[in-house]
Amino acid sequence: MFYVGLDIHVKWITVCVLDGDGKLHQRSQFRQVDQLVNYLERLPRFEACFEASCSYGWCYELLQPLASRVVVAHPGLLRLIFRSKQKNDRADAEKLAKLLYLGEVPTVHIPTADVRAWRELITFRRKLIEKRTKAKNGIRALLRSLGIQAPQHPGLWTKQGLRWLQQLSFQHALPCVARCVDELGKLPHCG
Repeated sequence: MFYVGLDIHVKWITVCVLDGDGKLHQRSQFRQVDQLVNYLERLPRFEACFEASCSYGWCYELLQPLASRVVVAHPGLLRLIFRSKQKNDRADAEKLAKLLYLGEVPTVHIPTADVRAWRELITFRRKLIEKRTKAKNGIRALLRSLGIQAPQHPGLWTKQGLRWLQQLSFQHALPCVARCVDELGKLPHCG
């Protein structure tokens, strides 16, 4: 059995492989995921460990069919274990491989792909709503700063209210108002 520690970044994937006795077997570094997959496919039997990050679900799904076991390490608990000020990719990959060999990896729960997709959809929706709210607040603030009273009935964000906004003319060129109104029109309504 081999124990593989992976330090995964956007531009580099650093790999440390320990043999069945916990001794260094090989170190490698790859720029592309397909290179990593080709490398791992040539290993006989192995377990893999990497630190949870924003792409942990995708990495987990990628490694699942290749490895005997895939473990995702909790980054906060790893910092407690390794208080080293000298952090580098090679050292981090080796530490993960050693913890995996010892069976001491502080793990995180990996939700199913469906649950992860649902969470991403919720996060995306929240960010859209925040962007829409910021645009609306910016428009209201600009109108107040110009002394323009927005219509109360129907509301400013109804179809009639948006038409009223688009028909406004200003003494001074305020391209930022037009930009805000245009940006608001591009955002979907998120109930």
